[in-house]
Amino acid sequence: MLVDINLLPERERERSQLLVGALAIIGAAVLVWLISLTLSNNFANETKTLENQLVSLQATQEEIRSELQQSESGDEKKVLAATVGWAEEYQFDTVPLLNELITLLPERGFFQNFNFTGPNLATVTVQFDTKPDSAYYSTRLKASPSISEIHLDSVTIDDSTDEETAESTTVLPRFIAVYSIQFVDNRISAEGTAEKMDENAEIPSTDEGVGSGD
Repeated sequence: MLVDINLLPERERERSQLLVGALAIIGAAVLVWLISLTLSNNFANETKTLENQLVSLQATQEEIRSELQQSESGDEKKVLAATVGWAEEYQFDTVPLLNELITLLPERGFFQNFNFTGPNLATVTVQFDTKPDSAYYSTRLKASPSISEIHLDSVTIDDSTDEETAESTTVLPRFIAVYSIQFVDNRISAEGTAEKMDENAEIPSTDEGVGSGD
C-alpha cells in the first residue's frame, strides 16, 4: 500500500519563515540606518553650532583685545606727554653750574666727564697734573654756594701716562679724580613750596572773629 505524503505545506511554511526572517533583518538594518542617519545629522548640526559659537567668541576676543590695546596705547601716550611736560617744566639749567665748576678748577685741571645720577646729583671726572690738586679742588667745591655736598670718590693715575712714560721719561703722570656732587636745586624747593601752599589752601581759616582791637 502506497502512502501519498504532501510536503508542499511544509515547504511553504519554511519559505514563509525565511521571508519573515529576511524582512526582519532588512527592517532592522533600515532602522539602524535611520537611527545612524538621525544621530549623524544631529551631530553635524551640533558641530556647526559649536563652530559658529567659536567663531563668534574669537571675534569678540579680538574686539576686546583691540580695545585694550588702544586704551593702553592712549594711556601710555598720556603718561609720556605728562612726563615730557614735567621734564620741560623742571629742566635744570646746567650752564651756570658747569661754568662755576670750571671756574673753581686749578690752572692745570680739565673736565673729562659730567653725568647726572639724580635730580640734584652728578658725577664729575676731572684730570689733574698733581694729586694735591684733587684735594684742593674738593675744598673749593665745598665752599661753593651752589654745592650742598661733595665727596671725592677716587684718585687714580691715568694709564695712558704709564705708556708715555715708558717712551719718554720727561712726561709727568696725570691723575684722574672722580667726585660725587650734590648741588643746590631750586626746582625741589619750589615744588615743595607749591605742595605746602596747596595743603594750606585746603585748611579753612579760623581767624574770622579776630579784630584789630581799635
